[in-house]
Amino acid sequence: MTIVVSGSLAFDRLAEYSGLFADSILPEQLDLLNVCFLVDKVERVHGGTAGNIAYNLALLGESPLIVTCLGDDPDGRDYLERLKEIGLSTANVDTAPNKATAGAYIATDKAGRQLLFFNPGAMMVESSFDPAQLIGKPSDHLAIVSPGGFSDMKRLSKRYKELELNYIFDPGQQIPAFNSPDLLEMLDGSVMLITNDYELELFKKITGLSLEELFRYTSAVLTTLGERGSRLNTPRGSQHVMAVEVNKVVNPTGAGDAYRAGLLAALYHREALITACRLGSTIASFCVEASGTQGHHFTPAQVLKRHFKVFNETPMFLG
Repeated sequence: MTIVVSGSLAFDRLAEYSGLFADSILPEQLDLLNVCFLVDKVERVHGGTAGNIAYNLALLGESPLIVTCLGDDPDGRDYLERLKEIGLSTANVDTAPNKATAGAYIATDKAGRQLLFFNPGAMMVESSFDPAQLIGKPSDHLAIVSPGGFSDMKRLSKRYKELELNYIFDPGQQIPAFNSPDLLEMLDGSVMLITNDYELELFKKITGLSLEELFRYTSAVLTTLGERGSRLNTPRGSQHVMAVEVNKVVNPTGAGDAYRAGLLAALYHREALITACRLGSTIASFCVEASGTQGHHFTPAQVLKRHFKVFNETPMFLG
């Protein structure tokens, strides 16, 4: 049984801004926008959607397959060594010659609002992975199609559908890069669409569909809401999942990926859908308590203790 995580491996440059971005942006002058924000510090950390999700899964004791492409530059070699140190397989992490490893530049203000610039680099090279190579029945496996190279996102979602392998569609910041037919083709046949609240509105705007109409293509729509928790929508109705209180918010970057790891691990072990969402909330709480998307640490026992305290339930695979 395997969890397959496709997306990006990137180095994040995280900057902290002590003020509010909104104070320096004039909505009526957006066509003349030219703003400089003086940041307090910049930190270089391992990141990327696939890397972040896989890191949290590893902390939970899982061994996911990472599907993506790194550059043949020093950053790429650095990240490969990082994955090996964590104990994650690099068998399906390709190296693209003459390409730079992806990089993100993320600034966060004191309200937790973020500005992000992303250089995809080698991430845009199509990987060689074919899910048909997985051993066992398709129902033994679970995949997530996270923001990554456009070709991989389209190809993998199509192959998962052909093989009847359950997958979650997580288009994230790549939503604006696709047109409506492409988004709906990738969504169609998935077990879930997961986005944040802004991304969901953008997805609906591009496709022209309402929330209810999305259920023609997928079984559930999960929306992360930051400090307000998350919302699970299915054809049967809506359920709110509270955010887990943290000791101290250090940086919210990567919390969404941590949430996805908790969700994936629980679904992989056949936990109830609502329990999976709650576990996602618990895992996200550890991430925001540290700087960097992979700067936090936890044990399954610590997760179980925090999760039970908030939700009064014990995910069976952790108990």
